[in-house]
Amino acid sequence: MSHTAKKSTSWKEATERSNSFTLKLICWIALNIGRPTARIILYPITAYFFVTSPKVIRASKNYFKRLGRLKNRPGFPFVTVVKHIHHFSATILDRVYFLTDQHDKFKIKIYGKDILDQYMVKSKGGILLGSHHGSFEVLRSLAVKNSRVKLKILMYREHNQMITRVFDELNPDVAKTVINLANNDALLQMQQAIDEGYFVGMLGDRVTEGERKTDCILLGDKVNFPAGPMLMASILKVPVVLFYGLYQGGNRYDLYFELLTEGLSIERKNREQEVQIWTQKYASRLEYYILKSPYNWFNFYDFWNDENK
Repeated sequence: MSHTAKKSTSWKEATERSNSFTLKLICWIALNIGRPTARIILYPITAYFFVTSPKVIRASKNYFKRLGRLKNRPGFPFVTVVKHIHHFSATILDRVYFLTDQHDKFKIKIYGKDILDQYMVKSKGGILLGSHHGSFEVLRSLAVKNSRVKLKILMYREHNQMITRVFDELNPDVAKTVINLANNDALLQMQQAIDEGYFVGMLGDRVTEGERKTDCILLGDKVNFPAGPMLMASILKVPVVLFYGLYQGGNRYDLYFELLTEGLSIERKNREQEVQIWTQKYASRLEYYILKSPYNWFNFYDFWNDENK
């Protein structure tokens, strides 16, 4: 297997760094003692990952070095990586509250909601394309709460099975919105959902083994992105709306929606080139939000293949 193939699948091969008892204990503390007290445990969790997860630390360091070069600031303080992990831990903890319909604990600002509303009014479905930058749970828990927002989620349930199972128990209604990409009829389920007026949410920044990919530039370097989202959008002729749920510290989240395209029409002879162009547009908007909220980058693996350069 080539280095590129290793890099593109390393996120899927990563093992979970917790156990069922610990996760359930965190959920119990969160739900029975309250968020202010529960947030105190984020510090030992952050320290635990810092001590026991060298690959996570190395990925974070390489990411911030890349940001530093881009901004002509070659160095970064030690606390940067600690803050990065703490941000990620905070969003995991907050999933407990989002899944148990405790949105009143948070100040959530929504930008571009009218973009989504115009399709909901017409019962027209499409693709909601996000990334591992920020919290996905903000979006899908709000969708479950708001019956007007018809949402399904396309994801691999097999990755991080333990945390997925524990969180599914918190809110079975959210679990029912998932279309498992591992199922043979996943794409058929997706098309049926869109035909019924649902938006199908997916994350478009990680390539799985055997998946078609395209080269894009992100933060100054070439990286593989999956071609699937744009290929699906072109086949189904549906709108693609970008979304980002950015954690801003404390109890603050900013949720952004942007229209990428009303619908793709790609000729077969130019398919590869046009898929690359549209995927690069997605990558460019992702870069914009990375620079806007750098601590929300949650791809804790060798995303740019830095270890082999």
